[in-house]
Amino acid sequence: MGFERLEEVVEIEVEYTTKSCLAVGAGREISFEATESPVIKIGNQPVIPGSTLKGVVRSTLESLLAQDNVTVCVPSATIPGSIRRDEHQDYVREIGRQMPCGLENPCPVCQIFGTTGQREGLSGKAIFLDAQPIEGVKVELIERTHVALTRDTKSQAGGKLMSLQAVDAGAKFKGVIRLINPREWQVGAILQALETVKMLGIGSKKTAGYGEIGIEILSLEAKRFKDGNWQKPEGKNPQDYKEAFIQAIPNL
Repeated sequence: MGFERLEEVVEIEVEYTTKSCLAVGAGREISFEATESPVIKIGNQPVIPGSTLKGVVRSTLESLLAQDNVTVCVPSATIPGSIRRDEHQDYVREIGRQMPCGLENPCPVCQIFGTTGQREGLSGKAIFLDAQPIEGVKVELIERTHVALTRDTKSQAGGKLMSLQAVDAGAKFKGVIRLINPREWQVGAILQALETVKMLGIGSKKTAGYGEIGIEILSLEAKRFKDGNWQKPEGKNPQDYKEAFIQAIPNL
């Protein structure tokens, strides 16, 4: 991550509690005897991948800013493959967005998360670490089999089932989000997006009741490098950062 100066690091410690089953991947179509295990593990312990958390926070922030008439881009990977390249501009215009950002004049979301799909991209300021189980709290895994449906008739696809492994409700995970040299509104943007993720959920099969999540900010700490040492500036609480985000919106 290239920065001309490393001035400040803001670290947010977050606790995630599963309120329903949580699946961070979806099973493929299989026979009844086969088993699919999409839950990612580290040291045989399930985790919520940092990439999953980053993706859902980013997309949530895009939607929040678009609702407040802030123009944000559409990452290249999210433009449907059925749309021809020469139709991309028409597509993003129709949905009220702009073309994927490059190095020049990145949108507010790309200022935090970096640009995507560009040969010379802008590095992001946000680092999402994997959320790992809280010590002493047992994480139960369950496996469910779902009937696969045909898209046209909405009826059961003959002989096809989908097996899905998921984290059961009641599991607790702890993760860290670090922001490098952020502006105050950018910290507030992350916090506001996390609040909204609680309503939207994360992972696969959210429309089938999976993915409901509780999110609690355990701590927020800023450190600034000055005179050869990391120092803690006068403390700000999460609400101060959220207020900075709200005040910044009209000028984004």
